[in-house]
Amino acid sequence: MANDKYKEIIHASRDFITLISRDYTYDFVNQSYGKELGLSPDQIVGRSVSDIWGCEKFEKRIKEKLDECFRGNECHEIDQFKFGESLKYIHVSYYPFFDDGKISHVMVYSHDISMIKKLEHKLLDFEFKDPTTGLFNRRSFNIVLDMELDKARRSPKERLRAVLFISLRDFSQINAGYGHELGDLLIESTALRIKEALRASDYVFRFDGKEFAVILTTIKKGDDLPVVVENIHENTNLPYNNKGVVIYVKCNIGAAVFPDDGDNRESLTACALAAMNEAKEKNEALVIFNKTLHEQALYKARLRSDLRKAFVEKQFETHFQPIVDNDGNIQGAEALIRWKHPELGYVSPVSFIPVAENSGDIVMIDRWILFQVCRFIKQWEAFLGDRYVSINLSSREFCGISLVEDLRGIIALEGISPKSLKLEITESQSMENLETVIARISSLSKIGVDVLIDDFGAGYSSLAYLKRLPARTFKIDKSFVDRIVEDREDRAFIVGLIAMIASKHRNVLVEGVADRAQYEVLRELGVNYMQGYYFSKPRPADDFRRLLESSRPLPEAADL
Repeated sequence: MANDKYKEIIHASRDFITLISRDYTYDFVNQSYGKELGLSPDQIVGRSVSDIWGCEKFEKRIKEKLDECFRGNECHEIDQFKFGESLKYIHVSYYPFFDDGKISHVMVYSHDISMIKKLEHKLLDFEFKDPTTGLFNRRSFNIVLDMELDKARRSPKERLRAVLFISLRDFSQINAGYGHELGDLLIESTALRIKEALRASDYVFRFDGKEFAVILTTIKKGDDLPVVVENIHENTNLPYNNKGVVIYVKCNIGAAVFPDDGDNRESLTACALAAMNEAKEKNEALVIFNKTLHEQALYKARLRSDLRKAFVEKQFETHFQPIVDNDGNIQGAEALIRWKHPELGYVSPVSFIPVAENSGDIVMIDRWILFQVCRFIKQWEAFLGDRYVSINLSSREFCGISLVEDLRGIIALEGISPKSLKLEITESQSMENLETVIARISSLSKIGVDVLIDDFGAGYSSLAYLKRLPARTFKIDKSFVDRIVEDREDRAFIVGLIAMIASKHRNVLVEGVADRAQYEVLRELGVNYMQGYYFSKPRPADDFRRLLESSRPLPEAADL
């Protein structure tokens, strides 16, 4: 009676309960087990486990668990079993079953955890996948890269692995111009295009914002990288058509190779990111990491870290390079920032200005030098006369909506003439946002502040826009001056450039004059204003003040 009651309880259980004998046949199964298999318990009892689940499943997964139980040890596992057309996740527990003190059977107790597994998969998708592209995310990248590097260490024949970081160019402008919804669609489509350019064994990840990461698992040598990158570029550079507007998505790629560039995830990732940043700065399709690049990356990282401290500790200085007429008389000066680092000495602006632009600290630098120059102009009022000081601003500051009003306030605060201050913006920066620059120059002119176009001619495209730019003075880039003495073509080119600017009734200022021979040629060509090391190197404020006081033409005899 009691046994019948126990059997009723066992048969009523939704879990699967079976007894398997030493010859691997079923001696007992409950109703739930039979129902899930689409059989009655009587149709299963007496049959072998391999008959029910197939020989392969039995030999590879089930038999070893049963044998372990017959040796007296219980076993637990989660495995997939096919019930009819459904593949289910089953949590299986194997227990030794004793009869007269000896193990006669294995009792298998199991239950369906498929719903739990589905929930786990959904949670894993949130944790390890990017919702926009469906790609694995940054966290997944760390796990997979660790796994691939471990494989590479254990397989000398397939030891190479490569990490690529892909940055999509100008994507913030696409979002601003067409909206984030279209931006997300382009991100998703670009992700698919990157995947199509790779082998099935390679991995693609949405790493961060507009950046993707790729792990290449099948490269044979470093020379394979340019081929893969070319495939990626060909796929991603195909145009998108949005309501009749053609949009191009271009990218910069940085690469690092295991084990040459790094022997662990952290170092390899850092190297690939450094290469990508270098590719972005130089606007190159691919930069492959090397030792020099690593040292540059460390140097830039230090500069980035020390920039904020430089303001607090007053490490920045303002130097002034005179601008003269064709007789060497000082007409003004360009203010140049210098960073006197306590350990590195003077850090070149070529090194720290790009770092400041990337970090956003360029705004603080622009504001600092603007206030400094206005104060110097006030202090030198007696010596400066009708001469001026120019400041080269970043495009971010120049195009900022508050520049004109802020400048008006600073000029009023210091009590200086607006004509004593001029602003400079490079040709390439003016071309980035031409309409905004034109409007800004006009607004500055209304408050009495002139604008100079710096490095003119370097971009060539500006020649077509010369008549549109309302700036009064154009500074011809030094690259056109370097060979005017010995190269007739260079001289002819600069003659044409000067004539073109003069025909629009604008002033010409040639920078980068390095020696007397260049000065004489430029003077013969009718250039009225010049700047360069032949006349004077950039000088600290006190030295420049003394030049103003002396009123002597440059270069001074001591400088020759």
